[in-house]
Amino acid sequence: MATSTSKAKRRRKALTAVEMAQARKLCRERLLSDLHEQEASTGTPLPGERALSENYGIPLSVVRATLGELKSEGIITSVPRGGVRLAAKPELPKSLAGIKVAFVGYMEVTNPDSRQTRPAVVCAGLERILNEQGGTLQFFNIWGVEDFRRIVEDIRQKQIEAILYNGSDHTSSEQELQALSELGLPMVAIEKQTSLCDSVAFDNVRIGRIAAEHVLELGHRDVCVLEFPEYEWSDTRVRSIREEFRRRGQPEPDAMAFGYLPDQAEVREFVRSRAAAYSACVAVNDELAALLLAEARAEGIPVPEDLSIIGADDRLDKRHLNLTTVQRSDLELGLAAYEILKQTLLKPETRRKPTLHLLECPLIVRETTAPCQPKERNEG
Repeated sequence: MATSTSKAKRRRKALTAVEMAQARKLCRERLLSDLHEQEASTGTPLPGERALSENYGIPLSVVRATLGELKSEGIITSVPRGGVRLAAKPELPKSLAGIKVAFVGYMEVTNPDSRQTRPAVVCAGLERILNEQGGTLQFFNIWGVEDFRRIVEDIRQKQIEAILYNGSDHTSSEQELQALSELGLPMVAIEKQTSLCDSVAFDNVRIGRIAAEHVLELGHRDVCVLEFPEYEWSDTRVRSIREEFRRRGQPEPDAMAFGYLPDQAEVREFVRSRAAAYSACVAVNDELAALLLAEARAEGIPVPEDLSIIGADDRLDKRHLNLTTVQRSDLELGLAAYEILKQTLLKPETRRKPTLHLLECPLIVRETTAPCQPKERNEG
């Protein structure tokens, strides 16, 4: 049993391929920026790997991988008994010096108590990278339609030069994007598909398909999907789950609809009256999966032995539950949006028809899913 727990812990600490690539990028940006600020010259020694890991809050394995890349590019070199030294002075883009970028969103990302909100995570790393390249990220929190009019004027007066828009959860987002687009500035919408500007989002079709593939490959056939039918993203994920079952010649899973935010009593009633009919439940997000997990355990249902549970989004505040989930990294979302915006700023002549950029969402298998046990399945 001790060995199993140890392996689980190591697995939870491991970075996904997407997280590893993003962490390497952050490490590279920070290291080169620090060397540039120090006006380091050829032969300047670099801090040790462990020091860099501690200073940047980045895993040691990521630091080593980043240093390996820089060595292969001839930027740094290893000197016998002399550690790692700078071989060529790093150059950072000068075109972004002085650039002012607005982050327009619905959550109070500047509030110290709101560091775990999605916009706050989207901006994690992004602000520092922009500052390192000589620019600034300014926050504009939206509280309502009237406030938004003032925000547009404020953006104009502060001579903002580019916009990142994160208002996808609001019903007036298209009107807001229209108003922002009339300013004529480069703009990228986050989690909002629009014809007015480039946008970057996660593929909800892919998220649903990955969840369905996982439970099917584990042998589950008696499956229920827990959903929020009034939300488009939820509906898209559910339709994709059902399509994957049909594609594999399996009956479509049942569905259980909940209002958002879900009422714990509703989830409790579902567990008591219907959960025994299923070997697996797919929740459209981790929030619903977490409620399901809590109620199943309260009813004495072994998870995952009798009931496998899978969520989606890999929310930071739910990771302690060790939910199997489909990951969507909000940090990656913010940096991807910035990269698109940066290309427009550095090469305005390449501006083209607005494009939707969809990001990958890897499966994260933790402790709430397991192969279906035939004797546990409901054959009725």
